[in-house]
Amino acid sequence: MKRFSTAWFRNIFLVALVLTTTFILLFYKNGDVASIIRDGIAAQKQVPSGKVNKHTKLPVAERLDMSKNECRMIFPDLFMDVDYAASNGKFVLEKDEGDYTGLVQGRIKDNKVRHLQRFTATTSAFQRKNLLTIPTQLYILTTAPSLVPQILHQRTAILSQLHRALITSPTPLPDTPFAFVVNDSPRNNSWAFARPNKNGPYNIFLMPSFAFWSWPAPTLGAFDAVLSRISTLEATTPFERKIDKAVWRGTPWFNPLGHPRLRQDLLKATQNREWADVAALNTHAHASNKLAMEEFCRYKYVVYTEGVTYSGRLPYHQACGSVVVSAPLTYLTQTAWFLRPIAAGELIAGLGGGKGARRRKSEGEGLTMPLLGTVKDWREANAIYVSPRFDDLEEVIMVLRAHPEVARRIARNQREAVVERGYLSGAAEACYWRALVEAWARSVVVRDEWAEEMGERYETWLLKQMSTTSGKTPGKAGG
Repeated sequence: MKRFSTAWFRNIFLVALVLTTTFILLFYKNGDVASIIRDGIAAQKQVPSGKVNKHTKLPVAERLDMSKNECRMIFPDLFMDVDYAASNGKFVLEKDEGDYTGLVQGRIKDNKVRHLQRFTATTSAFQRKNLLTIPTQLYILTTAPSLVPQILHQRTAILSQLHRALITSPTPLPDTPFAFVVNDSPRNNSWAFARPNKNGPYNIFLMPSFAFWSWPAPTLGAFDAVLSRISTLEATTPFERKIDKAVWRGTPWFNPLGHPRLRQDLLKATQNREWADVAALNTHAHASNKLAMEEFCRYKYVVYTEGVTYSGRLPYHQACGSVVVSAPLTYLTQTAWFLRPIAAGELIAGLGGGKGARRRKSEGEGLTMPLLGTVKDWREANAIYVSPRFDDLEEVIMVLRAHPEVARRIARNQREAVVERGYLSGAAEACYWRALVEAWARSVVVRDEWAEEMGERYETWLLKQMSTTSGKTPGKAGG
């Protein structure tokens, strides 16, 4: 048997020590060397939105430069609509004349890699990557003529979100033309704010809400600022101390086509009820009943109603540690996919309801939608579906009052699902946009009609938008 000398063991030990020391130094000094290892670790555990990244020193929720792998591992449920839309296969993207109301057409282009400066021995891999990559550029081809402030605000907010996601991407994104609309009703073969909550022959890719950039209203503003105010309220208002009523404000005449009296029926069902603070919005200065968005979170139960297709309030209500109550959704938004509703009849029957509850249970089974289904167990739920007539809303509130632990659990599930896991963060928004662009680019078939016009750089278009005060908005970008 071969014998090894003491010197041999000493040399092996020294080599192992040097290799181990080198690995540790690289792991902590260089963010890219161990990216695969860190990705593997991240895949094994949920990363809270407040966790600080060692490399950037930023909370995860504030990092806009996550890789595709990081995005998928940290936000595994973020891409449900992107994946669903891409699963419908390829389609031809035809170029429009540009006068369709609310339509914006543009292109994402110029993935270039250039040497910007000479590297030195001390240049880290992270610095090299950022010196080499010139961000993907955003070009605007057409914007439909409009003087409606809402359209102007929303399309600018969407383009601003998209531009931010492009310039913070750690890797180039594919060249592709695109089209989106900021109308309530979606347009086929485009990006939109909402899609029908059913399977159908639609090539619709959901965008994040325009409000994720900002909503220029006195009680709103930048999205992260509203979330911060909600977090402050939630930190100082435990569920037990919240107002024990259902709350809603809104305009009664915005209703979905399938339920043309949805909001009127809500007002009728809650009129003069002690358990409800529900009213048509009155904006008169001397008698306003308007609530700041964060003030809805002071209530235990928040009622969400769709508008013509959707309402922009949903992500704000989802940020509350309150029970979200809604009629079954007829349209889905990007954040609606995070809902796990339980039908009212299912909830009541599961808590030992009587004959009426059992009767409603069979009705509740019909509330399951092809795209967004319901759950059977209230422990898994983060929202409650009630009848579009709201004739069972009072019974639901009474049941929740009788079972406060159930109400508390459903409310906590909602805030945990979207806020504490970072799904309403800037990082999640940037991740989602980049995934949308990549899935869209794989899905569209582009004809020669798109090759003739380059469009106008977003930065220039934005300045022209800001300076347009004469009352005329050009249809052709730069025209």
